[in-house]
Amino acid sequence: MPLIVGIDGCKSGWFAAWQNQEGVIETAIFQSISNLKNFFIGTNQLIIGIDIPVILSEVMPRQADQLARKLLSKKASSVFTAPTPEMLDQPNYEKASLVSKKLIGKSMSLQSWYLFPKIKDVQNILHYENIKVFEIHPELSFRAMNNEKVILESKKTDEGFKIRKSLLDKHFLDLNFDAIRTKYQKKDVMDNDILDALVVLWSAKRIANNQASYIPKIPEKPNMQIVY
Repeated sequence: MPLIVGIDGCKSGWFAAWQNQEGVIETAIFQSISNLKNFFIGTNQLIIGIDIPVILSEVMPRQADQLARKLLSKKASSVFTAPTPEMLDQPNYEKASLVSKKLIGKSMSLQSWYLFPKIKDVQNILHYENIKVFEIHPELSFRAMNNEKVILESKKTDEGFKIRKSLLDKHFLDLNFDAIRTKYQKKDVMDNDILDALVVLWSAKRIANNQASYIPKIPEKPNMQIVY
């Protein structure tokens, strides 16, 4: 059986969640994806679900990003436009923005630029045969959990948090969110990072069980898809 891990970016690097052999949820913070790989070095096969663009296209936006926005309707702004490899290779924000202007006629956001190190980090483990990495968007996963209905309430509000946590409680019967919360300071891991890593884990488990949905169904490149 492969080990399945759900990962979300956090202020301290990456927040990861998985279930041990008894089905108990375990979590950890890793500074890099390579650190995570080394932590699970004895695992024969690793299935990773992660909330970050994984396979990049030479054109913008990717079909996966467009389809995700369509499914999320009023929450479409939560979908990050993946950069191209050419943009990722640029040494600074200004030059990356010039490439963006050339491709789509407008500059990229600074928020996007700040995600570049994490996108590069994930590229470092894509060549390992025993590690399969899938791009998962948490809000698409919560939508799937919620009978294909988009959750409009922000996860940073009390109501949005409660809705998402109650969905996770139904699918992870042993989930003790408060116990996970007390392990980490909020300056390192926010509540929404924990929610997202757990729902990404849920979708990654669906991949392993052949229950997941993929967009687009026929990608431009192998695995250039968002899964939920």
